[in-house]
Amino acid sequence: KLPPRGCPACTRSARNPRVHAASVETTSQASQTVGAGKQTQVSIFFETPWKQSVLHGSISGAPWKDVPLNRVGSAPNRWSSCTLPVPQASAAAGAPLLEFVLRHGLKDEWNKPAQGGNYVIDAPGSYTIRSNAVQHSTGTPVMLVSDLDGTMVGDDAATAAFRNWWEEEAVTRGSGSVLVYNTGRSLDSFLGLMKEKGHFLAHPDALISAVGTKVHSFDGESWREDAAWTAQLDKDWDLVAVRDAAYKALTQAGRDNMHFRPKEELNQHKVTCGVKVEVLDSVLASLAASFAAAGIKANMITSGHGDWRFLDIVPIRAGKLEALQYVQGQYGFPTQQVVACGDSGNDILMLQGENPAVVVGNSQPDLVKWYTEQMKTEANSTSGPGGRARLYFAPRHEAYSILEGLHYWNLK
Repeated sequence: KLPPRGCPACTRSARNPRVHAASVETTSQASQTVGAGKQTQVSIFFETPWKQSVLHGSISGAPWKDVPLNRVGSAPNRWSSCTLPVPQASAAAGAPLLEFVLRHGLKDEWNKPAQGGNYVIDAPGSYTIRSNAVQHSTGTPVMLVSDLDGTMVGDDAATAAFRNWWEEEAVTRGSGSVLVYNTGRSLDSFLGLMKEKGHFLAHPDALISAVGTKVHSFDGESWREDAAWTAQLDKDWDLVAVRDAAYKALTQAGRDNMHFRPKEELNQHKVTCGVKVEVLDSVLASLAASFAAAGIKANMITSGHGDWRFLDIVPIRAGKLEALQYVQGQYGFPTQQVVACGDSGNDILMLQGENPAVVVGNSQPDLVKWYTEQMKTEANSTSGPGGRARLYFAPRHEAYSILEGLHYWNLK
């Protein structure tokens, strides 16, 4: 139900006095007088159980209008948000930069300051609305890209501690931090994990699954596959030829030493096998020779520990780093604010990019070996945030390591 044109929120008298205006120090840029048309933005994060919310407000004294809020992907049961382009200074004399109230999208329920009147914001930035009060939100927004098993998941208390920090602090920074899981699991396997652990596992904004061969985004209600990402994987890829090459390698190695993984772990851009360590090098050599003969370009990714290894064969354009960079481009985050976290060999690709990276304290031997070798060239690196090292080995385990890494770069 839309409010009438003369609703109390829209009258000039409702602005006197201005209650619950955010008290912030504006930056020199925000406080400068700027030319006509120069725009910046205000991001509003509303803590609410309402599934649909609407901001009803006026920008710089302009006519009041409705702006829908969207559920935040990584906190869909807690936060809704919107980002509004605004001038860097109010155009109308005496008018606030943004004046507004919030209402339920389906029924006649309103959210206003506890002391009456309307919410008032006088400077660009990020703001939270909770307990009927507006507060300025500070801190650097981050795009966190984490493996699941052994990294975000493994210690339930650590997983819960991360979720609490993420929803309480990270979500509302800037125009919103973004949480991405980058996993070898399929979408169905991930959804099963969320069903099992969703009461303490943070919900992501995006999912990179099946070792970088699938990208999905969450719109607050459902998951949507990124068809553009999937389509570009077809170049230089032939699933039948890849399977034939894997079968040839299996025949040479013997069925006691190699096998295809269950069909739920496979897709049109991913062939996965289990291979014994003692024949792994010969299997990789056989595959490389077959791919070269067939003109196929593929990434062969190994992970695991003990007597067996997972072997994932994916297109040359797929993989955890390639998919990470694609999702980073979708959200527009600078590299210094994109943090990757992992614990095994199939995380090496995304950990060796230019972005800051956390090697968790419980990492598998293959990743620890890679880290040790990598530090021979990165030991004196200052390419990470704040001039610190780009690659960080966190002494703690699982999700506690993630929090420790973020603290190391002053991103927590």
